[in-house]
Order: sequence, then structure tokens, then C-alpha cells
Amino acid sequence: MAPELFTLPGLGWAITPYGLAVAVALVTAWLVSLLLARRDKLPTEVLGTVFVLSAIAGLLAARASYLLQQGQALELAHLRSLPAGGLAVFGGLFAALAVAAIGCRRFRVPTLAWLDCWAPAVALGGLIERVGAFFAGADFGMYVGPGDFGHVLGVTYPAGSPAFLLHTAAFPGLPGLSETSSAPVHPVQLYLAATCAVAVIVGLAVRRLRRFSGQTALAVAAVFLLGRAVVFEPLRFDASPLTLGPLRLQQVSGLGLLLAAAVAWWMLSARATAQPNVARQWEGGPWTPRT
Repeated sequence: MAPELFTLPGLGWAITPYGLAVAVALVTAWLVSLLLARRDKLPTEVLGTVFVLSAIAGLLAARASYLLQQGQALELAHLRSLPAGGLAVFGGLFAALAVAAIGCRRFRVPTLAWLDCWAPAVALGGLIERVGAFFAGADFGMYVGPGDFGHVLGVTYPAGSPAFLLHTAAFPGLPGLSETSSAPVHPVQLYLAATCAVAVIVGLAVRRLRRFSGQTALAVAAVFLLGRAVVFEPLRFDASPLTLGPLRLQQVSGLGLLLAAAVAWWMLSARATAQPNVARQWEGGPWTPRT
């Protein structure tokens, strides 16, 4: 929605406000994850590289997943662009997690210990990215009319924005739609940003009280999955189709992942009871740098 900020010399890549928000989110997540890793006695030198590789894989997978969902070709020009609203979150997260696990195995660092540092940092980055998406007008919510729940939080977007173009083309009679602005919609980008903020707070709180490695990552994942399934998904303008009664496809998959996280929590908790020393990997081990 906003104009380009500048073009990278020699590359011809246009930088938009949303692209800048993604860059700030990545750098912030990188710095925070390494800060937490240092506190957990992990080798930040190699984990910095692991983060960069997992971030690249995550962005490429998120973009490729989105293009496939939209039936578009996987061309280099499409893959290297990061338009607002052009990423599939779960595809990117799974790819990033896979690369992180491979990197940890390669450098002999406990994967769960690294994920306890990585998850809160990525949630913080997600908060920044979602705020950028809000100001870019991407991934907006469904129409919210007078008397609807959440109407007081509704926002409108100016002419030329994705919401305005959709409303004028498909829903010309929507109350509140004008020649200069869209009809009011749910600011779901900010709803998810708030979910990420809660995930960061919960993750940092769990870190102070954790009994086993992986507990922080699972807590962050649980908050994100629950918020996305309950708040974000039902209010998207392009919400996934109904699959199981009143539940949509993305809600069912999110709740399934939440159940898997609960099972993992139970298993790791049981292991922590049986082998407390093995479970507390943040206290150091062969992977800890010598001082």
C-alpha cells in the first residue's frame, strides 16, 4: 500500500516499508536469540550461522508455499520478492525448524536448548512483522459492521489498498465503503501481533521457572497456535474453508499442532522427572564454550 522506500543499487530490488519491517524483525530475532543463547551457555558463534540459514530457508519456504497455494509458478523473481501478505507462515516455520535441527546436530548443540532461545525471539520478530503488515494493509480482516463484535476496533484503509480494491470489486454495497476508503475491517494483523507479544511474555516467564529444555519453546508455540486458531483465523478476510463443523482448516491444523505440543510437554516433563540433570541443558555441557 505504501510506496517504495528505495532500490538496492546494483540489484534492482525495491525496498518497501513492509520489507523494512521484515528486515528489522529478522535482525531483532537474531540478536535476542543469541543473547538468550549466551545466557544458556550455548555457543553463539555457530548458532548465529544456524539462525541465518534457518531464516533464509524459512523465508524461501514461506514464499514458495504461498505461491503454490495461489497456483503461481516457482520462479526466481517471485521467490526473491517479499510482498506484504505473500508468505505462508506454517510452511516457513516448519522449514526453519528443520534447518535449525540439522544445524544443531551438525555443531553438536542440543536442539531443544537452542529452541528455548529461538522461540521467544522469533515471536518478537513476528510481532514486528505483523505491525508492518498492518501498515501495509496486507492480511486484513473480514468486514465488521455496526453492532458486530469488535466494531469499535475496526479500521479502514485508503483507496488503492488491498481491502479497498476487494470491497469495491466484490462487495460494492458494504456499509462504510466510500470512494476514498474501504469498509471497516478487523485489524487481525494487530490481533496476531498481540498474540506474539503474549507469547514473548509467557516464554520469558517460563524460562525463569522451567524444569526441562524445550519447555519455553513449547509454551511459546502453545500461545501462538491458540491465538492464531481462536482469534486470527476466524476473522481473516480469506479464512480457510470450514472442515470440521464450525472449525476451519487452519483451525483444525492449529489445534492438532497444539495437541502435539501438549504430548511433547508431557513426554519431556516425564523425562525431566526421571533424569533431571539430562533435562536441564541450559546449565551447560560439552557444547558450552570455554571461557
